[in-house]
Amino acid sequence: MGTKISNGISVELTAEEQTAHEAAQATAQAAIQTNAWKENRLKEYPPIGDQLDDIYHNGIDGWKATIKATKDKYPKP
Repeated sequence: MGTKISNGISVELTAEEQTAHEAAQATAQAAIQTNAWKENRLKEYPPIGDQLDDIYHNGIDGWKATIKATKDKYPKP
């Protein structure tokens, strides 16, 4: 069972507190998983300056192809 600090002393969680803690962790993990595609896309997209350079040199269609590759790799759920 888990513990918490109360008045500077480590005390065991009650069964209800442990259940609530586990539920909160499960909810947080689900939110992370639900939004993982956003984070992955943000990490993978080229910097905006490179994107603008891509548009200049390859046109909008070339830029769209670059962005689509990332969108396809990390689709929305």
